[in-house]
Amino acid sequence: MDSTLSPTPLEQAERTVSARPDFRRLWAAQSVSLIGSEVTTLALPLTAALVLKATPVQMGLLAAASQAPFLLFSLLAGVWIDHTPRRPWLIFSDVGRAILLLSIPATALLNVLSLIQLYSVAFVVGLLTVFFEVAHFAYVPALLPRRQLTEGNSKIQVSYAAATAAGPGLGGVLVQWLSAPFALLIDAGTFLISAWLLWGIRHRESLPPQGNRHGMLQEIQGGLHALLGHPLLRPIIVASALMTLMTGGIGAVYILYATRELQLGVGVIGLIATAGGLGALPGAVLTRWAAQRFGVGRTIVGGWLGWALMGLAVPLASGAPWLVVMMLCMGQGLGSLADTVANVQQWSLRQVVTPDGLQARVTASHRFLVQGAGALGALLGGFLGASIGLRLTLWVCSLGVILGLLPVIISPLWRLRDMPTAPTPETGK
Repeated sequence: MDSTLSPTPLEQAERTVSARPDFRRLWAAQSVSLIGSEVTTLALPLTAALVLKATPVQMGLLAAASQAPFLLFSLLAGVWIDHTPRRPWLIFSDVGRAILLLSIPATALLNVLSLIQLYSVAFVVGLLTVFFEVAHFAYVPALLPRRQLTEGNSKIQVSYAAATAAGPGLGGVLVQWLSAPFALLIDAGTFLISAWLLWGIRHRESLPPQGNRHGMLQEIQGGLHALLGHPLLRPIIVASALMTLMTGGIGAVYILYATRELQLGVGVIGLIATAGGLGALPGAVLTRWAAQRFGVGRTIVGGWLGWALMGLAVPLASGAPWLVVMMLCMGQGLGSLADTVANVQQWSLRQVVTPDGLQARVTASHRFLVQGAGALGALLGGFLGASIGLRLTLWVCSLGVILGLLPVIISPLWRLRDMPTAPTPETGK
């Protein structure tokens, strides 16, 4: 009688991604939080640029402050999260980020807002984001079988795309309506909603036996070895780090370039960012077709190449205002489409070939190398912007993104046709 009421193990395995309630809650929490985070991505630098009149170097420092925790704490976070339940880290990170962001409109209301506070909030929010992202990427394989990871990651990427499409436009409206500091109230609210959704997840995680634990340094080395020792993951991580080094420089000066050189308004900047989200939506849908048609490896390399080439639209933008906006929108839209197609596949590949006990450490190692490079790139972009000018800085960084593709172009990744179905010996060591 009980067997007719409860799904059998086989029936459980055949359930679609959308039919898994715990994954739905995780997906919903991430989706809500992402929309608010996109508002902050626009509102925080605009607070510095428009309210506090930040210089290019100060903008670079602000961007670096949000990225530096990935360089400083990712590896430690990976070790801790691999040996503890992941859901509490997600909830704690959401609540903490909400409280920190609420401090900015509070101090703005009291007229005591400063760049030091922005740097501090950006850094600690970045620290909590490290723990959230490492725990999130490690948690997905606990809620889905490996053969469904590509489908699950596609759905998560749809949320990224939708947030990128709606968030900046919403952010632009909110900044104009509420002013940049008070637009951050929206992000604080979305973090609290996300925490509430995560609280409802019922899955109970199985943790590695405590007897398997080693020293902190050895644990960190295990994650780095699993990532850098794998012949397919190694070129991906090296290329990602090189490209993010350059995009970090672009991000540091982009707002100043758009507002001061291109004379674009806040609403138009939000519209351009929205175009990126609209492009990412079909990318998330097309990624499975592309992998089946061209192979997983070529989908990753080809998608990244298309994204890098579309990035040239930023330094190329010139002429009549309508032409500038059209070039930037097309570059953002088509670039995001290509980037999303590639990223879903490379995320899924990393999760599939990594054993469960290494998921957080491998994700943390990836974040350490990639986002750490982004922090260094932000500093580089800020200083280049102050010394050689904003547009020339964007040219240097955009061409650097293209050159950063060389590790995957010359790697055996090209020959990977199908997605593996289980951890491989290289990462299982």
